[in-house]
Amino acid sequence: MKIGITQRIILALVLFIQIGSSQSHAQTIISGKVTDERGTAIPNANIAIVNKNNTISAFTFSANDGSFTLKIALTADTLILKATRLGFEVGVFLLSNKTQSVLLVLKESALKLQELTVKAPPIILRKDTIDYPISAFKAEGDRTIADVIKRMPGIEIKENGQILYQGNPIGKYYINGLDLLEGRYNLANENLPADAVRKVQVMENDQPIKILKSKVYSEKASLNIQLKKITTTGSAKAGVGLSPVLWDVNVTPMVFNRNFQSIASVQSNNAGTDLSRQQDVLTQSPQVRGPAPVLSIQSLSTPNISPDRWLDNTSHLGSLNLIKKNRNQTELKLSIGIRDEVQFQTGKNYTRLLTPGETVEIDERITNRSDSKALNTHLIIEKNTEQLFLKNNISGQFGQIDGAGKLSRNLLPTDQNLASKQTQLQNNLTLITHAGKQLLNINSQTIYNRRPETLTVRPGVFQDLFNAGKSFQSISQNLLTTELDTRNSISFTRQFSRIAFTPLAGLNFQNHQFESVINTTASDSTRTHGNAFRNELKYIHLTSFVQISSYYESSKWQVELNLPLRVHAFRVSDFIKDELQRQTRLAFEPSITARYRVTEYTDFTSGVYYSYDFGSPSQIYNGFILRSYRNVQKAIGAIPVNRILTGRIGINYKNPLSLVFLNLAASAMRINNNLQYRTSIDSTGAAELTFGLNNNVQLSKNVHLGIGKYFGEIKTSLKLNSDAGFTRSEQIVTDRGVSVRNRNYRLGLSASTLFTSYLGMELSETIHFLQSRIADQRNKASGISQLQLGIDIYPANAHALRLDAEHYTTWGSTSQNQFYLNLRYRYTFGKRKTDLEIRGTNLTNAQNYLSIVNSAFTIAESGLQLRPRQVMIGVRIPF
Repeated sequence: MKIGITQRIILALVLFIQIGSSQSHAQTIISGKVTDERGTAIPNANIAIVNKNNTISAFTFSANDGSFTLKIALTADTLILKATRLGFEVGVFLLSNKTQSVLLVLKESALKLQELTVKAPPIILRKDTIDYPISAFKAEGDRTIADVIKRMPGIEIKENGQILYQGNPIGKYYINGLDLLEGRYNLANENLPADAVRKVQVMENDQPIKILKSKVYSEKASLNIQLKKITTTGSAKAGVGLSPVLWDVNVTPMVFNRNFQSIASVQSNNAGTDLSRQQDVLTQSPQVRGPAPVLSIQSLSTPNISPDRWLDNTSHLGSLNLIKKNRNQTELKLSIGIRDEVQFQTGKNYTRLLTPGETVEIDERITNRSDSKALNTHLIIEKNTEQLFLKNNISGQFGQIDGAGKLSRNLLPTDQNLASKQTQLQNNLTLITHAGKQLLNINSQTIYNRRPETLTVRPGVFQDLFNAGKSFQSISQNLLTTELDTRNSISFTRQFSRIAFTPLAGLNFQNHQFESVINTTASDSTRTHGNAFRNELKYIHLTSFVQISSYYESSKWQVELNLPLRVHAFRVSDFIKDELQRQTRLAFEPSITARYRVTEYTDFTSGVYYSYDFGSPSQIYNGFILRSYRNVQKAIGAIPVNRILTGRIGINYKNPLSLVFLNLAASAMRINNNLQYRTSIDSTGAAELTFGLNNNVQLSKNVHLGIGKYFGEIKTSLKLNSDAGFTRSEQIVTDRGVSVRNRNYRLGLSASTLFTSYLGMELSETIHFLQSRIADQRNKASGISQLQLGIDIYPANAHALRLDAEHYTTWGSTSQNQFYLNLRYRYTFGKRKTDLEIRGTNLTNAQNYLSIVNSAFTIAESGLQLRPRQVMIGVRIPF
């Protein structure tokens, strides 16, 4: 009988889980007391369960009264228990594998004790804190802490550098307990030498605000990098190469004292290293986000492979980050980041637009150039004690993007030019203090944003709309967005036994102003289009709200209930149409989250949320806006009302004895919208997007499974991560109401092992599967398979060889197989362990990479030109 692929995947998952949990059985609890022959209690004795090869499976220390408790999960019938204490002979006891209480009697000894090697377990669990000693996971070729973290079970590092624990992003990234980088932790993670780190700690359900502990629930886990000593560290590297002339320079000194930390960095390269990610905030930030850019030039999809494969860049970065903690526990933080970057893209897009009657195909050849400059500054004062929390963050972001694109669409040449500037100023204030028996919490956030944008397309597009069906020379879309947004609240928290109540009241105010105009040039004459193609809008959104929150915590339960009631008042002034729209909406948005700890190793989480989303001002613009060369948009002036119901449930399991981590989560979302997308697509693929008043429903479901297993004796880590997602929406495409369905599946398997001190290996495979359906028309399935193999060979002391082989298979309208090969030789010398490297990348000289993006009724395949074969020689000096 043939076994289908679905059954094979299920069997593989079952086998993987069985391997991971083979040692995960019912716990055995060994308790008792350690005494000498006279019955006197022996404190601080080392009590350990050992295997025949003297490897420790579990250990503890006796208390002052000699008592101890050990929890183990082993399948053996007989346990070997070893008790040691200086001044006593080693006691070895054979016990049956069952829960019991024992008395351990040690004989005094004046003889010299034999040498005993005690190996620390790879993972240590202490309540909600998990310790990962670096020595248990570090390989000889690791240089930064990111190289080590990626091997740790239960932890995953995404392609953009974001760290996930049990499938969820971490909330904080500390170094020796201090949050220096405020979520921009790529800078430390990719530059901090692994040799400077003693252990990595994961703090589950971490509440970073000390005064709120046991009063406000936190689902986020935090990561703490514990250094070996108070130190000055960092590294400097420089590399040069050929094909073409290449350079890669990175000087990143770091200082970590008890009350002072700093990371400075100067970087420059044209070798494909993405520097912008080192300024990305990867944690959930309390800062208010400004309006997103409206205009864009047609670009190629960013591939899900390492940037050094495809990024054609000239990048420069300067960064300075400081934190000073004073004696009164006040912290001062300063962050300044400057980036200047030019990027080039060359490749092709093949896009299929699924319509009820036919499939429209667009074939584009694209060459883009983008010149971006950015300055980010933050000045923070923070005091975090059990009596007071005060934090004020003043920040400024200034940026400029100049983009130019040349493309041919179905052999028709088109030029695009984009100019965009941004000025953003923001202040965030949080104050929490005691007011009698209550906690007083004041929050205030204010943001000012100004963004002018201009998009010019030559020759003109949408001839029917802008020039009565006749061709014309060019079209320019000019717009200016200005926004002032402030959000303020005050609350009180009162503790009653295990329950904390928090009444809250607040007021939010948003003033959004938008102006746009479209100019076209025909026969060397420029025309400014009339009111149907202009916008002059003032959008004011005032929200007043009250909320009752309660939080309950016990040894098993953590439950948080929120009952907010919000009154939304809108005032929209359309100066082009001389219309004033007023509207008031009442929104009750309850939510409840819960965590139940079944055992020390297992907990369940769940949550139900009901909320309203009133869209963004961009959905109210009445005049046409040319968003890109083949997309024009127009709204009807109505305020969106989206009602969202979300539910989720999950289970997390971790066992530091059997070294197994498992997380399974499922979520579902239902959105009821009052506005519906109306998309008109012509034969060239140009899309005209409008909104219409029509109630419709959007559904989405997602399931995630993550399993990690570490074999300490052979230093091997196995990981599985998989996702299955489904979305369904109702849209109007080419004047016909249709149901659009999308299915996405992802399966990832990885293994990392160190066979001997001379040989290590990393192997991973990820499979993405995508499929869309509009009405009764099912699109051909598409997907990507990525197989990666890394081999580390250490032929002699101070010599290291690294081989990276990658194979990508893409299937859709066309299929592609690509093989990439990288080779690196490293020689380490001197007291500072200086590295001399010779690195060859893309030795097979692969020419392009095909990626697929599946969204709504669009399937976009991008073929991106890759970096050519190149060889670099460099030196890295650790501080």
